[in-house]
Amino acid sequence: MSIDFRKEVEKRKEAILKDLTEIIQINSELTTFDEKRVNAPFGEGIDEALTFMLNLGKRDGFNTLNAEHYAGHIEYGNQEEYVGMIGHLDVVPAGSGWSYPPYGAVIADGKMYGRGTEDDKGPTIAAYYAMKILKDLDLPLSKRIKLILGTDEETAWRGVKYYFNQYPEQPVAGFIPDSDFPLTYAEKGILRVVVRGKADDSVLHSFEAGLRDNMVPDQAKAVLNNVELEKKYLEFLEKRNLEGSAVVNDGKLELEINGISAHGSTPQLGVNAAYLLVHFFNEVGISNAFIDAINTYLLDDPVGKKLGVDFVEKEMGSVTINAGVFNFNQGKFEIVLNPRYPHGVDYDAFIDKISRGFESLGAQVEIGKHQKLLYVDPNSEMIQKLMGVYKKYTNDVEAKPMTTGGGTFARAMKNSVAFGPHFPGKPTYIHQKNEYIILEDFFLSIAIYAEALFELAK
Repeated sequence: MSIDFRKEVEKRKEAILKDLTEIIQINSELTTFDEKRVNAPFGEGIDEALTFMLNLGKRDGFNTLNAEHYAGHIEYGNQEEYVGMIGHLDVVPAGSGWSYPPYGAVIADGKMYGRGTEDDKGPTIAAYYAMKILKDLDLPLSKRIKLILGTDEETAWRGVKYYFNQYPEQPVAGFIPDSDFPLTYAEKGILRVVVRGKADDSVLHSFEAGLRDNMVPDQAKAVLNNVELEKKYLEFLEKRNLEGSAVVNDGKLELEINGISAHGSTPQLGVNAAYLLVHFFNEVGISNAFIDAINTYLLDDPVGKKLGVDFVEKEMGSVTINAGVFNFNQGKFEIVLNPRYPHGVDYDAFIDKISRGFESLGAQVEIGKHQKLLYVDPNSEMIQKLMGVYKKYTNDVEAKPMTTGGGTFARAMKNSVAFGPHFPGKPTYIHQKNEYIILEDFFLSIAIYAEALFELAK
């Protein structure tokens, strides 16, 4: 059976674009998590996005389920086995400095700008329309297709954990539209590590940087009790060609500095604003236990050499450590780290070295959320089918399945891998200001997803 899925996408472009615009315009950042807030445990914005997607499913005649506002699904068919997909509707904080409103869904130069366009509301819409095309065409399938809707992927995965606890059935095959093409068959293990301690605040009054541990901080602020350092700070900015400011206010010196954000899986691609301020402190001789901890174990070291956990594996690459959140106030500090490790790392030894390092400086270490690494045989039938579809639509005949430091819901569901939507060689701004999706690529991904679902479910 030969179907022109590109043409099917073309027929629906106007409707697709309308639905994409509307969901991007929903601010679905996590506010607070409160299980007592029964209709919106992750906040009103996330629940609005979940309701929007479920309403699309109802509109188009799918079976839908709202899992007590923690997650949901849209389902086609009633066969026993199913092919699964998971998209997530939450987004990281928009941050500042956007050229277009982060929730404006502005289209310019063939791109739609907005938080969530590529990570992951846009791809979730793509997956939805891929499933809708199969339904519209009434193609013969041997398996159900289910699109699961996640709600707090960027934080603690409580939504999908709740969903699979209540509805534990697993797919025979599946993919997650939240990564890169051609396909990702292995994902590093991911940790959340919180370092806490006390430090002298006689010179450094306060310090803050970062919004999430899985983002490189693009802005840092500090308040000093020494106003005489204003000139030296401005000279520091000029000498290093950095953006920032210094303001004397109520007898204190308020410093700001801008870095460059990046995804927490690739800290080497960003410029950590907190580290820039620490470089200034080092130049002028400001030190305390908070600054010492950064200098000793973190500063300009995205691969964990200072902690003694650096390791490189031939398939999955190196250990990375992103220091994503910094707070110091009233003599107490907290640093939130996002370490990621490849296959071959001894997990217990890894966390022991991190803990012992900071504890040697008198800090306390809390090991939080742990997402174990994912590895699926790249020679499996499912991966070969997905790779075949990708090659058909791109003519990228030399493409090879990949590994990543990123973490997707592929590790939340059995028999699944991350599959698109980002195409090789294209820029990406996920977790950064001016996030966008190239509309031509977005529509192509729908055709790829439609044929991939057909191949897996026919």
